Amino acid sequence: MERKVNVAYLKIGMYVSNLDRPWIDTPFLLEGFMIGNEDDLSALTSYCTYVYIDPDRGIGASEYIEESSRLKTNAYLERFLQDNKKKVEYKNTQTTKEELPAAQVALENASNQVAHIMDDVKEGKNLNIEAVRGVVEPILDSIIRNSEAYMWLSMMQKKSAYTYSHSVDNCALAIAFGRFMGLPKKDLRTLAIGLLMMDMGNVHVPEGILNKNGRLTEAEYRIVKKHVLHGVKILKETKGMNEDILNIALTHHERFDGSGYPAALTGTMIPVYGRMAAIIDCYDAMTSKRPFSAAKSPYAALQNIYNWRGSAFQPELVEQFLQCIGVYPTGSLVEMSNGEVAIILEQNLTQRMRPKIMLILNEEKAHLMEYKIVDLSKQFEDSGQQPLNIYRGLDPGSYNIDPTEYYL
Repeated sequence: MERKVNVAYLKIGMYVSNLDRPWIDTPFLLEGFMIGNEDDLSALTSYCTYVYIDPDRGIGASEYIEESSRLKTNAYLERFLQDNKKKVEYKNTQTTKEELPAAQVALENASNQVAHIMDDVKEGKNLNIEAVRGVVEPILDSIIRNSEAYMWLSMMQKKSAYTYSHSVDNCALAIAFGRFMGLPKKDLRTLAIGLLMMDMGNVHVPEGILNKNGRLTEAEYRIVKKHVLHGVKILKETKGMNEDILNIALTHHERFDGSGYPAALTGTMIPVYGRMAAIIDCYDAMTSKRPFSAAKSPYAALQNIYNWRGSAFQPELVEQFLQCIGVYPTGSLVEMSNGEVAIILEQNLTQRMRPKIMLILNEEKAHLMEYKIVDLSKQFEDSGQQPLNIYRGLDPGSYNIDPTEYYL
């Protein structure tokens, strides 16, 4: 009897009886064959996301797609999305200003260490799980103490290597998202490691493709998609990686409506961590400058995430993410109702449209002689006694503003 299998689970000795596309669209000469070597595996993973095998004519698989709903998920979070009852209520124990020095050290360490970790794997060395934990713990502790400081610094930094900074940003966003949803610390740690390591397979994608300044060809895109399977393989071979972390790597490019890869899973067949990772990954990618696209403003990126609810992303998770990040995320540029320009410093959890801001340009878009910090939840009028509100989000670099000049 034919069984549907994700190509991530194919092994030598399996009999492939059918593909996810016409045989004529592939280089395979026979319509049905035994996987005999690594070249066969490579070819199958290059052309297919899933295939059908006949366990009666070859060995069976450890996981079949029709059984993928059994992929491990976080039962508490699944319930939370229905009843909205948090397991842990986190409170900031440090102000943003107090937490900034520790957050700065965590960010600098993470940026350096992730580059070393990935370079080692690229050179054929084993993934160093202790080094990974060494990156995650300071970020985790900082965001638990204060959810704004690290996110502020991450937004402000000049990103020189997209792959490395993207992994670190994903990790921090995952912790902030999980903290907002009330995950216990041990689960935040799992989520953080998963998001930090889920793109590890990119070390096996040619840099010329990763850094291509233009649209990928179909063949190049097939190569890029293989990073998922490469990453899962690396993590499977690493001691200390639990099933949740493996599933994050396996499913972070799946989409709620089944349009993702590598297995076109739908809905809750995707573990909740994978559904969260998909949103985080997409948001950070859109707000980062990449070789083929300029960075979107956080506000514009969140608009896209919102518009994709119910298709690419689970609506309930989109709602939680928007509440976590805020309408205007920490570190983003905004224009005020009076024409002044400000940077968002800190969210107001009860009044999302009235965060704490730093005014840096006046209504003529000239630099203020002295930058002014305003808590919009307490100040409702400007110096002219006119209502003071956020008018719109601005793109990064608007008015030649370099956010790195405005650390607290």
